[in-house]
Amino acid sequence: MIKYLFALAFLITACRVQDTSAQTNDSVLVSSQDSLPRQDSVKPDTTNYGPVTVIVDNKDGNGSPKVKAVFGQKDHHNRKKNVDISYLGFELGLNNFSDRSNYGSQEVNDFALAAPGGPEAGPGEFSLRTGKSVNVNIWPIWMKVNLIDHKLNLKTGFGIEMNNYRYSKSISYYNDASRTYIIRDSVKFKKNKLFTEYLTIPVMLDFETNPYHHARSFRIAAGPTFGYLIKSRTKQVSKARGKEKNNDPFNLEKFRTGLRGEIGFGPVTLYGAYSFTPIHQYGLKQYPYSIGIELIGDSNW
Repeated sequence: MIKYLFALAFLITACRVQDTSAQTNDSVLVSSQDSLPRQDSVKPDTTNYGPVTVIVDNKDGNGSPKVKAVFGQKDHHNRKKNVDISYLGFELGLNNFSDRSNYGSQEVNDFALAAPGGPEAGPGEFSLRTGKSVNVNIWPIWMKVNLIDHKLNLKTGFGIEMNNYRYSKSISYYNDASRTYIIRDSVKFKKNKLFTEYLTIPVMLDFETNPYHHARSFRIAAGPTFGYLIKSRTKQVSKARGKEKNNDPFNLEKFRTGLRGEIGFGPVTLYGAYSFTPIHQYGLKQYPYSIGIELIGDSNW
């Protein structure tokens, strides 16, 4: 209440000012400057006092500045940056793959279930435990660059995309001097997964309906992604062999490109990603995708 009375008292005093050279104690309360704007100024002088915004505008040049107070509103446009940087984003979701492998072909048979006398591989051999095939993304930096009125932005950054493929069947990866291959194993695994970790850079166009009020804003973003494989391993747990980890490359693609999309309202953001590059370099044509939710983001966006 005191802030409102203070702003009202100033408004009554400032309206009596006839010359920009007139300096009173009341005018000092408006701004840290010693005088009101020059008569030939075309840019309003705006000052925030808690919930009150005071605007002094002398653009008409008639020697009598116009003063108005806006209650319950701040000058958001003055503090919105053209480049916004957000630190540490965290996402959690599920991943799977679209299988376009040519089963029955020599290419597949030379790579999958290639043990002597073994059966040909089929799509069921690589089925996943959907609820346990988890996608985790960590984004150290996100950046938004204003393109049009802060509603259309370029959004980019870099981060780590981690995919866990939990196989439901007992398959195992093996490497020899010349190649990688997969066999149907005789051991029943309690846990059997392939893990990949890619350093990823997305480049997206981002549209936001209400950039100055994040809690009431609808957002949508989409664009390409570029990734590089920095880590891969298999992990198997069974009674017969205990816990085994293997950090070989497993014929995985080093570079991958894809598409990422986001949709959100207020504090909730959902994401989806699809890779145009298959998981393996040869043999199988399995294109990974993931969907999930942002758990940690920048509340100012």
